[in-house]
Amino acid sequence: MAGAADRRPGAGSSYRVPTGAVDEPRPETRRIVTDLMGGLVDRVRGAASALDYLNLLLCLHYLRGADPACFDALAARAGSLRNLDEAAQLLRDIGRAADEDMRGRGVHSSMQEALGHLEPRTARDLRAVVDAMGRLTEDVFGLILDEYERQAALGSGEFFTPRSVVRLMTQLICSEFGPGEPESVYDPYARDGGFLIEASALCASDEDGLSRGKPPRTYGETRRSDTWRLATMNLLLHGVSPSLDLKRTVPWHDSLEPSSREVFDIVLTNPPFNMSDPGRGERPQGHWAYGAPPVDNDNFAWVQHCLAKLSERGRAGIIMPNKAGNSGHKADRAIRGNLVERGCVECVIALPAQLFTGTAVPVSVWILRHPDDQRDKTLFLDARHMGEKKGSRRVLSALDVESLLAAYRAHRSTEGNVPHFGATHTEWRVPSAVVSREELRRSDYSLNPLDHVERRSDGGDDYEYELVSAWERLSDAEEHLRAVRDSAARAPFAGDLGGSLPRAGRSAPRVDLGSVCEIQAGPSYTKLGKEQRSADGLVPVVFPRHLKDRRVSDETDERVTDETARRLRNFELRDKDIVCVRSGAITQPALVRQHQIGWLMSPNVIRLRVTERHAHQVLPEYLFHYLCLEESVAWMRDRAAATAAPSLRSESLGSLRIPLPDLVAQQEIAAALDGLDELDRAHVAAAVSARRTRTALAGVLLGPPDRS
Repeated sequence: MAGAADRRPGAGSSYRVPTGAVDEPRPETRRIVTDLMGGLVDRVRGAASALDYLNLLLCLHYLRGADPACFDALAARAGSLRNLDEAAQLLRDIGRAADEDMRGRGVHSSMQEALGHLEPRTARDLRAVVDAMGRLTEDVFGLILDEYERQAALGSGEFFTPRSVVRLMTQLICSEFGPGEPESVYDPYARDGGFLIEASALCASDEDGLSRGKPPRTYGETRRSDTWRLATMNLLLHGVSPSLDLKRTVPWHDSLEPSSREVFDIVLTNPPFNMSDPGRGERPQGHWAYGAPPVDNDNFAWVQHCLAKLSERGRAGIIMPNKAGNSGHKADRAIRGNLVERGCVECVIALPAQLFTGTAVPVSVWILRHPDDQRDKTLFLDARHMGEKKGSRRVLSALDVESLLAAYRAHRSTEGNVPHFGATHTEWRVPSAVVSREELRRSDYSLNPLDHVERRSDGGDDYEYELVSAWERLSDAEEHLRAVRDSAARAPFAGDLGGSLPRAGRSAPRVDLGSVCEIQAGPSYTKLGKEQRSADGLVPVVFPRHLKDRRVSDETDERVTDETARRLRNFELRDKDIVCVRSGAITQPALVRQHQIGWLMSPNVIRLRVTERHAHQVLPEYLFHYLCLEESVAWMRDRAAATAAPSLRSESLGSLRIPLPDLVAQQEIAAALDGLDELDRAHVAAAVSARRTRTALAGVLLGPPDRS
């Protein structure tokens, strides 16, 4: 193994270790990480914790970047594993190699002990893990932690702050410093070290990406040994000095230590916050320049600690719960008042919901200044409408981040009202308000953007613009409704009271559904289970919940990669396929539309497709409408309930006898029912537009509620 002096991060590695985190990993990278955090977790960890398995992944990732020769040797051994004894020895050696490398950099670790807890079921499972880690071609430290939170159901929110939020906060804070500045960065609750990494990378380069020479001094603190180990590896991989202390107490308890007097140009953090109602009393311990925080709630203790650590030119960014901005507790209000009166609060940004894995609490970013560099006004930005839905979470895009930065910079350059920025005025503007100190006094010192941005829109451009847009949408919806109504009036049987209506169910010959259709059940769970699906894939998968209003919904939340889709080509959908529920609550089927060609069936649905032999005799739309009849749906429910585990079998569905009139009659029936379906949807769209217009008009006429 190479000497410690020669082992620098990325030396000789097959991939470049970036100075900052990867914005958007490649699809193949995401697939590999998703696989690693799927079934392999239980197969390799045995009785050990999921965290021990996570340690294995990150040790391998660390060694590949820090000591590629060592990693290659370990990977070669993994490829020839023969039994579990050899697997156990390899795990110990992986942990020992990581420990020795970090000790060579002055960091003491205990990964060998953690990896010794793992109990792989087979040597092949461990070999699969090492092989997968060897196929990763970029930095994925943050992605692995994210998947750990999401798939291993940790639920603590302990490790991860979304990379887009880290980047936004870092650029906001660093935007005022000149070349060669700032000189120091601090995170009092470092989690995975993301803020220290991003700030160090941003401050180490100029606008052209050229090195500025000496990187800023970084320092962080953490409260858990497992977090400390993982963050240390992450920092080392990104070329950041791992000045990270493991402390058992909150930082304001150390106010008498010499290190507590050290200050920094930049403070960035995502601390744990307490959303419970605080106790009645005020805490006696600590030195509180802005007022003693209430008992049992540390929100404003973290804020004051961050301010206390700022240099005279320093600035801080901290994630806070929205509730802290307008809490009615006496102590909270007094602290907010002191922060405002001393000009410490520069900007507050309300973030979208569901950005974070570990909490659904709505949060904001607070940008704070040293009181010697105070501001008389506070900028409030509302970003709640931003972000793209990916699975159960939202993700801020690069455009979102740039729009927020542009709005903030416009305020800093003009010190006036903030114009709207973004791709289009309609979709990407940033609602904002610049509020004076006097106005904040009248609002009971509220620092919640919702109390200011909405009030500033009272009778103003935002509501008026929304009203104009709403009237335009309503006019378009009504025009479309008139056109659809006229078309439906020309459809067969329109207005006919029954004199000439065909009685297909009485006069037409009947055939078994299976004699004119190919009936295909979805793939098994082994072929298309949770492990194969990912919200980041490209090909949608149709589940029973996606069958809505006799259509396949376009809002699919389950996807697979192109590679998986190619492997399951027999289960893809085509135009005018009929999709029925196989297992679960039996509802009306759905007809596949042209833009949904190539989507995949889930294991819970059945596909009906008219055979080529009967393509000139049977109209898919006619079959679809017949299967949507209440009697047909009831028939399918009865057949599904008759099985041991409620499920509609392909053979049972194929036995359904259907009337089959001639093709002309089928076309007339389908045209009439299609027209009424379209009329139904047009009425719903017009009703929705009317409700939205009413809401917009009420906003202009009445204004938002007074939150004071």
